[in-house]
Amino acid sequence: MSRFHGRIALVTGAASGIGRATAVRLASEGALVAAVDRDVEGAEETVSAAKSADGECIAVCCDVSDSRAVADAVAEIEGKLGAVDTLANVAGVGDTAGMEGIEGIDDERWRFVLDVNLSGPMYLCRALLPGMAERGRGAVVNVSSLAGRSKSANGGLAYTASKSGLLGLTRHLAFDYGPRGVRVNAICPGGVDTPMIRAGGVDQALSDEEANARMERIQAYSYFMPIKRLSSPEEQASAIAFLASEDASYINGVALDVNGGLFMA
Repeated sequence: MSRFHGRIALVTGAASGIGRATAVRLASEGALVAAVDRDVEGAEETVSAAKSADGECIAVCCDVSDSRAVADAVAEIEGKLGAVDTLANVAGVGDTAGMEGIEGIDDERWRFVLDVNLSGPMYLCRALLPGMAERGRGAVVNVSSLAGRSKSANGGLAYTASKSGLLGLTRHLAFDYGPRGVRVNAICPGGVDTPMIRAGGVDQALSDEEANARMERIQAYSYFMPIKRLSSPEEQASAIAFLASEDASYINGVALDVNGGLFMA
C-alpha cells in the first residue's frame, strides 16, 4: 500500500513498542517519517527497521515533556523533510510505582507522568496544527489507553488521569480544527506486549502484597478478555495508520478502542 505517499509523518515514542511499529508502518506505506524519542539509539534502530521495510525515516532526539525541545525538534524535522501533515503522539510513561493510593503519589511523580502523557501531545499539536490548518490538510492520532476510558489496573492514578485528559484534548482539537481540514482522533489500546507493560509486571512489585494484587488483576484481566491474548504493537500501528489515512477521511474526534473487546462502548 502507499496511502502515505508524499506525506511527512512525525511519530513520538518511536524507539520501541507501538511507536516503533507505527513509524515502520507509515514508512512502509510511503511516508517520510521522523522517529522521535529521547532514546536516540532506539530511534536509530527504528530507522533501520523502516529501511528494511523499504521506507524512509530519520531519527530525532527529543524529550516531549520539554516544550522548547519539542519546538526545536519540529523545526529540525520540517527543515529536513518538509511540512509535517501526519502526527502520531505515541510517547508515554506508566506510573508502575503508584499502586499504593493517592497519598503515596508525590508532586514530582504526578508532574512527570502528566508532562509526558498529556503535555507532550499538547506541545506537538501546538507546534504543528496551525501549519496543518493553513495548508488545509492534516491528521493527528493520539495514543490514549483503556485507562482513559475507565481506569488502569496496573498503570497508576497519574497514568489514568493523563490518558483521560488526552481524550479530552483530542475531542477539543477535533472540534476546533476539523473545519480547517485537520482531523484529530485517538486510539485506546488495552494490553499490548510492549516494554512498558512488561516493566509493570508482577516481578516489579514493591512488596509481596502488591505482587499478589497484581497477579489477581492480571488473572481477572485475562478472564474477561474476549480475545485471549495481548495485542501486538503492529496491531495498534494498523489502527493508527487507518485513522491517519484518507480511508478515515470522515472520522474526527473518535476514540477507537483497540483492546480485543475487553472494554466495549
